[in-house]
Amino acid sequence: MRRFILLSTLGLALLSIVHGQSNEAKSNADELIVKKNSLLPDLQALEAESMKLEQPLALARAKAEIAAAAWMLDETWAKKLLTEAYVLTFPQEEAQTKLLNTPAGATPRPPTGNDRARSETRNRVLQIAGRDRAFADSLASLGAKQLGVYEAHFRYASLADKALKEGNSEAASQYLLQSIEADPTQITSSFVILDIAVHDRPAADELILQYIERLKAFPLSASNQSALRVYFSLRGLVFPQPNRDRLRRVIPAAGLAVIRAYVAYVIESIGKMEQSESGSAQRLRGFLLEVWPPLKQYAPELTGTFFALEKLSRRPGDDGSLPQGNSCCDDTVNSNYEERVKNALNKEQSDEEIVYAAITRRDYARARKLIAKLPDGAQKTLLTDTVNSKEAISLAARGDIAGAERLAEQLTRGVSMLEAYPAIIKRCVADKNRTCVSLLAHKAVRQLKRADLTRATPPAGIPASIVPSNREFDPVLSGLSKLASLIAPLDDQIALEVLDEVIAAANASALDTEQGRTGIDVELFPKLSAGNEVRVRQAAETFKDRLRRIVALSAIYQAQAAELVQIAQPAK
Repeated sequence: MRRFILLSTLGLALLSIVHGQSNEAKSNADELIVKKNSLLPDLQALEAESMKLEQPLALARAKAEIAAAAWMLDETWAKKLLTEAYVLTFPQEEAQTKLLNTPAGATPRPPTGNDRARSETRNRVLQIAGRDRAFADSLASLGAKQLGVYEAHFRYASLADKALKEGNSEAASQYLLQSIEADPTQITSSFVILDIAVHDRPAADELILQYIERLKAFPLSASNQSALRVYFSLRGLVFPQPNRDRLRRVIPAAGLAVIRAYVAYVIESIGKMEQSESGSAQRLRGFLLEVWPPLKQYAPELTGTFFALEKLSRRPGDDGSLPQGNSCCDDTVNSNYEERVKNALNKEQSDEEIVYAAITRRDYARARKLIAKLPDGAQKTLLTDTVNSKEAISLAARGDIAGAERLAEQLTRGVSMLEAYPAIIKRCVADKNRTCVSLLAHKAVRQLKRADLTRATPPAGIPASIVPSNREFDPVLSGLSKLASLIAPLDDQIALEVLDEVIAAANASALDTEQGRTGIDVELFPKLSAGNEVRVRQAAETFKDRLRRIVALSAIYQAQAAELVQIAQPAK
């Protein structure tokens, strides 16, 4: 009897626990439904607010950010918003027709401010749509059908870049091949291949070989500059040099198979062009001569074909002399670097090229001596800021925060400050040094407010129209936003102080939000709202500009939606 009573009591206790857990689970589920049902109307209210935006790109950006938050709550609605946003980025029908009628291989026209704004918004839409690769592909295909082969090339290259940054090398490679297939003569995809080469040279080599195979089936032309673009891209991919790389990185050279394929393709393609466009060999003689040194070493069987073409490429008066050095494979600026620096230091005045060569080699002491020989003016100021910024970043990477800070304090240009201070603060964040983060953050804010924000004059031959104006980019606003984002994981209170500066800078900014640009890092608001939702929401609502308010609030709602999804997932 006692055993029966004990078992009965235990059974009732277990039933009570199970029943309690069931009630608790039901209560949690009900609470999640309530929160979800309250969040969706908030997002729908933002969509209604967005309809007051008069310009297509501003409306497109608003729809995209609302979709980013709605995706976890109502994916069908989110995809509808993203599709509408993508279509809003298209130009008028007349412009679409011109783009569609532009054949592969044609010279791309320099982008206007409107072109850049459309492209930036389109990329943002695809970034969000990338949560479902098939859906992102469908949007990219829609753009290609409406805007032509250059759009397809550029957009697939952008998707490849995004996939690479997310660590998905396989998807990046597939997107790159789609980009090359659309138009192999454009150069955007080659930049992404170089990014791959930094960490995985064999994978990059495999892509280059496929790139060359696709090029073999495409007729190049000297007249539309497709040959120049292709040879320029291939040279940079096969023999990358720091002074030619946009980020001045040291990238390994290509493997033997790629070098041989490159040499053979240049010779073969120039020969074909000479047959279809007489005089092409003369116009492209420089590229032909560049392959002579690697040909001798890696593809001597092509010597006879090379000599026949080289003779054809000579102009009257040419003596037929061939390069003795490995000009394509070695950095021509740095091969005789020591001699050039010595000569420049012995002269009364140096030049910008050798200064940049010194900075690239991290030869900062001699770079400063070379800069000192320049006459006072904008060029000297620019180079001084450049060397101070680069050395500050180098010192921070080595853990010398004090030395990096001393150099950063000397910076006068906003662009340089936005390079140096984030790098130094990032090191403080890595060291979990709250005091360092606080001091540098406040110093960066004060310095940015009095910075020289003028744009550097574009190099000779570069149209001024392709350089973003202050209506397209606000360095102070962007810099403050990035600083706050960087600091948020370590100390949200300091980040909130910088957020106040972001709001003030945004409300005083001349940035044209009608083009879909806000100038703020959208990730800042979800980072800060986790433990300060009321405070961050109040800050977001103080944006004077409607688009900024919508974007910021959408980011906060996205963080809330992500939290709901996480809570709803069963524990593993």
